[in-house]
Amino acid sequence: MQRDALPVLVVVVALLGAALAGAAVVTATNDDGTASGPADRAITVDATGEAQAPPNQAVVRVAATAEGDNASAVRDALAADADALREELTAAGIDESAYETTEYRIHEQRRPPREGEREEPTYRGVHAFEVTLDDPDRAGDVIDAAANADAEVGAVRFTLSEETRDELREDAIADAMGDARTQADAIAANGGLQVTNVATVDASQQRYRPISYDGAAAVAERSAGADTQLDTGEVSVSYQVRVSYNATAAN
Repeated sequence: MQRDALPVLVVVVALLGAALAGAAVVTATNDDGTASGPADRAITVDATGEAQAPPNQAVVRVAATAEGDNASAVRDALAADADALREELTAAGIDESAYETTEYRIHEQRRPPREGEREEPTYRGVHAFEVTLDDPDRAGDVIDAAANADAEVGAVRFTLSEETRDELREDAIADAMGDARTQADAIAANGGLQVTNVATVDASQQRYRPISYDGAAAVAERSAGADTQLDTGEVSVSYQVRVSYNATAAN
């Protein structure tokens, strides 16, 4: 009995030693990479960073429309009105490569007129275009071209190119993380603690705010005999983060 127990004891001790050796390689580190004591506290903060820039793109939605008693007549009228809109855009110096068709449809209006209402045309057609401009100041030229062609202005949006948007997002993230660390340091200082390093980051909240006008507001800015001018303002990108920091008792 005694001789059989000894090897078992040796194996248990060996396994315990191996487990301790494996645990010893896991250590907490400070922001500068140096080892720190065990982080026995956690500080979690929410922070928002923001970055702004003038828009470098404008997107204008315009549409030729037509109504009639049969689909064929509406189709012909729609083609003529769309050609007129294209001619006005060309006259304004807007190249065809700057816009594309986003909607084309002819539909039957099935709602019968209510009592006292005039009878509406049976069919209505829409040929909509989206015009993208690298010069936001030219958005007014598109609105004027649409007005000259008796076309509708759907919406105007002042925005950023994808490259500029990415740059602003990085600036907003840096701003948010800087604010988070400032908050964590202040909380730690008032709680007798010292922040050691970042434990976790949740950075899934992003907000992008271009400047937008609806069609009616854009057309309202148009004065008789004068070029349309719209206030572009600044486009903003914001980023929200939730950061958890490890902390230890202050020395």
